[in-house]
Amino acid sequence: MNISLSTPTLSSLNKFLKLIDELFDYEALPQKAEQTTQAVKQLLNNPELGQAWFIEIEQHGMKYIAGHIIVSYSFSLEHGGKIGLIDQFYLKSEWRQHGIGTELLPQLETLVIQDSVKALSLEVNIGNAGARNFYEKHGFTPRRQFCMMTKSLTESHIALTAIS
Repeated sequence: MNISLSTPTLSSLNKFLKLIDELFDYEALPQKAEQTTQAVKQLLNNPELGQAWFIEIEQHGMKYIAGHIIVSYSFSLEHGGKIGLIDQFYLKSEWRQHGIGTELLPQLETLVIQDSVKALSLEVNIGNAGARNFYEKHGFTPRRQFCMMTKSLTESHIALTAIS
């Protein structure tokens, strides 16, 4: 089995969005389809925001798209520069538990290091012990003294803030 990463393009947008839909369903996450489509287009058109890849498997002369990875970029003084957030790492169920993630993480690290990334972070569902163990086994450490917090911002938030 040969495992590689390839960059989606706007011409493969529907295939990419289908994988993202599968991930949202698997994680039982709420999704706004139009918002997701616009965000994916923005990412694909602006590589300074991050990178996305299809996870491709070549086996027995056949090629399969087994999932996808999205890394978004930010900046951290603590880590000395550009950092990456693994926003999505999705493998279709039939491809899990085959060592694909173990082979892909070093490839991913090499790609983002070439793009001057100093550290990688990710979020894992606290109840997903298998994923947590996998990432810890590969050098990711929980930052127990930290709690990631999120506030969603909308256009209406801007209007309300301007009024007050």
